Amino acid sequence: MKKHFVIKSPNKLIALLVGSLGLGLFLLAVFWKEPQNPNINVSTETQQIFKVTTTVGYDSTQIPNTAHFLTTTTQTLPEASIHTPTPVWMTYDGIDFRDKEVEVLLTMQCNQDTVYMAPFRIVPYSPEILASREFLENMDFSIAWEHLGFYGLWIHSGLAYGIGELPAYPLQTYLEKDARGFFRSPSTVNEHLQNCVINAEMHLLQGNTISVGKVVAAVRVPPSEVDEVSRHAMDLVPYLAETYPDSGFDQMYPPGLLFYFCGQQLTGEMANPNYSKWTQARFIIGFIPVTSD
Repeated sequence: MKKHFVIKSPNKLIALLVGSLGLGLFLLAVFWKEPQNPNINVSTETQQIFKVTTTVGYDSTQIPNTAHFLTTTTQTLPEASIHTPTPVWMTYDGIDFRDKEVEVLLTMQCNQDTVYMAPFRIVPYSPEILASREFLENMDFSIAWEHLGFYGLWIHSGLAYGIGELPAYPLQTYLEKDARGFFRSPSTVNEHLQNCVINAEMHLLQGNTISVGKVVAAVRVPPSEVDEVSRHAMDLVPYLAETYPDSGFDQMYPPGLLFYFCGQQLTGEMANPNYSKWTQARFIIGFIPVTSD
């Protein structure tokens, strides 16, 4: 006759379950390895690249009146971005955005964290680029556009099949995840922007020329507000200054530079059904060149 093992006492059953749970937690504690954020430590060799170049800088010693830059307009990018090229067109602080490569090193205010963006190609905006969908499909270049005396760089972020990390992915990861590799909440991302990113130093390298700047403004636009910010390419700085008054965009003045790139949905947010996993949110970081002495 086959015998069955039966625990008659409920106390013994509870003790067995608690013991099993304790053993499982012990094994988890022993073998658990927290995910790491790989984008906050840049090698010494990479940092050295940014120290052996010719530095350029904005040579104005007087900050211009910014009031007239805060007048909001509602132009779309295709309507307002037609220019006749000149020798200085699409050139920011000595850096040429006309089908050239740049690379970026950011030194943050927290723990001297550094974020490196590997070389990526920049081309000037044209209606044909977006109409052809080349920018959305190839992902091998970024777009520069000019508005109200500012330059913007629309940079791909996230991961792409067959490519891997896109240019802004290291910065995106630094903003969205903590040092352990866990996603921040929307509120802690905003705190991180204010505490660690504002006043960060930016080195923008092209060949043997480097532009040194600092972060004066930063904002994360959540999924629910992406549709609206996408309508303000040509008045982006005043729009951000008005809509996100604590973001610092009221402190920007020409010549200034924006990094514009996508982010992911964070905990507690509703997804925007119009966008993919990697394009749920928008990050906009504002820089001004450091005055040369």
